[in-house]
Amino acid sequence: MGQAFSALMQNSMGLKLRPISIRELIYLDICPCDIYGISQGLFTRLLSQKSSLSTEVLRDLIRAGHAQLFVYHQDRQLIIKEIQTSLVQVTRSLSIGDPFEKCKKQMNLLTINMEYLYLDTINDDLLSLQAQSVKNLFLFLINNLEIHEKLFYDYINQKHHYIFAQPMISSLLLCGIMKSAKLFPVREMEALFITSFFKDIGMSAIPTENYDKKDLSDSDKILLSNHAQHSVEILDGRLSFSPSSLNVIAHHHEFSIINKEIHFKSSKSSQKIKSKSGVLFDTDESFEGSYMIGTETVMVCTLDIIAAMITPRPWRAAEKLFDALDLIRIQIGDDFPQEFKSIVSYFKKFKPK
Repeated sequence: MGQAFSALMQNSMGLKLRPISIRELIYLDICPCDIYGISQGLFTRLLSQKSSLSTEVLRDLIRAGHAQLFVYHQDRQLIIKEIQTSLVQVTRSLSIGDPFEKCKKQMNLLTINMEYLYLDTINDDLLSLQAQSVKNLFLFLINNLEIHEKLFYDYINQKHHYIFAQPMISSLLLCGIMKSAKLFPVREMEALFITSFFKDIGMSAIPTENYDKKDLSDSDKILLSNHAQHSVEILDGRLSFSPSSLNVIAHHHEFSIINKEIHFKSSKSSQKIKSKSGVLFDTDESFEGSYMIGTETVMVCTLDIIAAMITPRPWRAAEKLFDALDLIRIQIGDDFPQEFKSIVSYFKKFKPK
């Protein structure tokens, strides 16, 4: 009877528990709820509500192999609320304390919160929190150019899932290049930084775990090939994104290697779609002749390619920065020589690791 009841309880827990990452606990001091793990094949409570979440406690969990943790479904929102409270606090106090440590913390919290946003893209409060925090991050980064390289390497070592990390990496690099080359006024740089950060929100249409597969299903390939347009649909009419920003998002794969990575080309015929803000964009990946490419789109697109190439994927290792720059040279070197020069000049300052 006891074994049968225990088995029943385990089955019940399997239906009621939801996975969380140990990464979500790093910036919390106290457990907001009971936290479970799997020991000897069974769900076991590892941490009780209100127990300490010290660095040593988290290290012990990792040493014991508990990188994957669980909470009850009704408690999931408690974790999210605490993460978002931490994000607000760090955002408001970025200028206080060690610049690198504060910025590092905000970048990691923003990435965790990005996952929450991808799961609930219609939540205006969540989108607004992310956007305001990203704006503050830009204003901080633009005045602390000397820590960008250190932030870049540290952030890559955090090993966030690439779907949530890619926007941060490409936007960080974009910010550094815009500032170093003095390409735009600060207000325009801010708008482009925010545009870059949200450009891939359309990738939320595909479950995150599917991105770990080398070969996506045909339906996921179609969604992925159209994610730029999906991003426009999600953002249009929200956060005061200008038609110019939405056009950059809609065309940010103009020189993309995305189709090479997924070995797929949508066979759907191209058609123009008009957004609420009057932005015209194509449903096909081939835009040649339909959109006048400007410096803004070139910079967002090329930094997106570089960020993707120099960071690993579950099915491939990271490529060398030199190889990424060589591809960019082939893609834009002739038509956009000044932009290419700005990119190369910036990366010349990076120390290879």
